[in-house]
Amino acid sequence: MCLLIRDDLPHKQYSDMGKELTTLLTGWKERQLGLLHGDTALKLPSTESLAIQKMFKQTEPYFSQVYENASIIANESQNVRKDSLVVETALKKVIDSEKKFLNHMNEIVYQYDAEARAKVLFLKNIEFILFVVTILILIAEGLFIFKPVSRKIKETISELIDAESKSTALTHKIKIANNSLSKSLKDIKGINYALELATIMIRTDRYGVITYANEKFCEILKYDKEELIGQRFDILNSHYHAQRFFDIMWETISTGNVWNDEIRNKAKDGSYVWLDTTIIPVLNDEHVPNQYIAIYTDLSEKFRQSVTEHKIRTTSVLEGQEHERRKIARELHDGLGQMLTALKFNIQGMKTPSTKKEQAHVEGIKQLIQETILEVRRISFDLMPSVLNDFGLAAALQHLSERFTISGTKQISIEYVGVKDIGRFGKNVEINTYRIVQEALNNAIKYAEATKITLDLQFDSNRIQFSIQDNGKGFTPHDKKKADGSGRGMTNIRERVSLLNGNLIFNSIIEEGTTITVEIPAVIV
Repeated sequence: MCLLIRDDLPHKQYSDMGKELTTLLTGWKERQLGLLHGDTALKLPSTESLAIQKMFKQTEPYFSQVYENASIIANESQNVRKDSLVVETALKKVIDSEKKFLNHMNEIVYQYDAEARAKVLFLKNIEFILFVVTILILIAEGLFIFKPVSRKIKETISELIDAESKSTALTHKIKIANNSLSKSLKDIKGINYALELATIMIRTDRYGVITYANEKFCEILKYDKEELIGQRFDILNSHYHAQRFFDIMWETISTGNVWNDEIRNKAKDGSYVWLDTTIIPVLNDEHVPNQYIAIYTDLSEKFRQSVTEHKIRTTSVLEGQEHERRKIARELHDGLGQMLTALKFNIQGMKTPSTKKEQAHVEGIKQLIQETILEVRRISFDLMPSVLNDFGLAAALQHLSERFTISGTKQISIEYVGVKDIGRFGKNVEINTYRIVQEALNNAIKYAEATKITLDLQFDSNRIQFSIQDNGKGFTPHDKKKADGSGRGMTNIRERVSLLNGNLIFNSIIEEGTTITVEIPAVIV
């Protein structure tokens, strides 16, 4: 078909040869992968032979070469103006790799055949061994079992005849008990089946190691069963809840009590799933838990709606704040700033006073006006940093670090160790990221009383990653709710990170310092 496409030769069975070739390539790739990994739809079992897996890996470069270049030919055939040079080059690569690929596939077929023959021979040997063992067992039974047993049977027959009446009555009772047990087992199976379909459930041992997870749990958390079995609860930890939250949970269930609360879990793909969680201890004969059953109710949709509404409200508030910041910044710069500058020039143009006292007074006024102008500029810059609008996030954070270092009332060292330029991002991403760092630096200096701060900024795989590490006094979870205002700063940071669909981690040690790490999805524009 590739040759027909190259030479533009029509074929009565293929009206659209490019589309037909693409379909053939897709089916070919599915079967090639199915031979190696198995495919239930194609009824192809996966291979467990290391030799065949190795041969498939050796075949992969030639398969990829043929597949990719044939795809190029198929794509070119669908273009209005086909590039003959591209088609010819791709066709040559297909022809060059075709023979090698077929040779490797022949070797794989031979290997399949050799392994099948080896298995058949092995089974024949096993069959022969079992036959010999069976004959030997029968001979031994005849010599050592049947003869002594025959004598014992004669003695037992008389006893059995005496016990026949008793066994008949006992059999009747057992039959009634079996019928009842069968009915109970049937009911239990029905209940288990209903639970399996209707609930989200896992089972762990006494140490929190997962021993069972049903299909709905795996579906919601996006894990395979094999990935969960043998793992601890920690694999689902989203780092949203404080450690004390889980300490209380373990204290409750380890004493044999049922625990219930809402937990934010982290799925395999990084998304968050809210589950109403009930953990039921299973007690042994000593009334000590030896395993736990956790039953969940999916609250993701409820929380998703709540989070969406919260994000809409938060976005509106933050946009309103930024609008007011820009408005006030312009008024300070264009209004009050210009008036102060004009006042400064007018005072400088005044006639020099005659006495030293008056001169000192005028100089004091000039100095006060100059300091007021600088303070107005600082406030205006904090409200709306021009460096962020003009040069981007990296330059703005570098400038912010320098300003905090210079303007501090005490000796403060802020070191910027991030990249110098990471490109430009959406306006919403840049301004919110800048505000997060600005808030974190304010908290570190004002509340944590830090003297050394390190700011790192990186960009990798469409994610902005930055951290602020200080040597301040640290804080406890209780400190974040204090009424001195520091707790509000943490709340602002959390809300902005959530608004950007980011991930926030606080790590603080009393008298050693705090590290704030943030990851935000972003695309360079």
